[in-house]
Amino acid sequence: MRLTRWNKETTPSLEALRSALTGEGLVVSEWTDPAGTVYPVHTHEYPEVRIVVHGQLRIGLPETGEEFTLTPGDRLDLPADTPHWADVMGPGAVVYLSATKSVPMNSKK
Repeated sequence: MRLTRWNKETTPSLEALRSALTGEGLVVSEWTDPAGTVYPVHTHEYPEVRIVVHGQLRIGLPETGEEFTLTPGDRLDLPADTPHWADVMGPGAVVYLSATKSVPMNSKK
């Protein structure tokens, strides 16, 4: 797991973040979740990157007890098979990018 905080004065644009991820050879999906959205503990068979574009997304790792609140520009790289949960923080929706290497067609998750 690697957390990279956005440490610049300006908020990154959706296009710039998407371009950076595709430049790494990742397949990128855009997600918008309303306030109150909760994803219970789950895993993915593949490594995943999440970058917040707007709003706040909290992600927890139950095996270590760690919790991270991602704000615009923050990036979290999760290794494959890492149990985690997520919820939307604050009163508004969160917009984020989820990226990974191409997932095999026979993937179960």
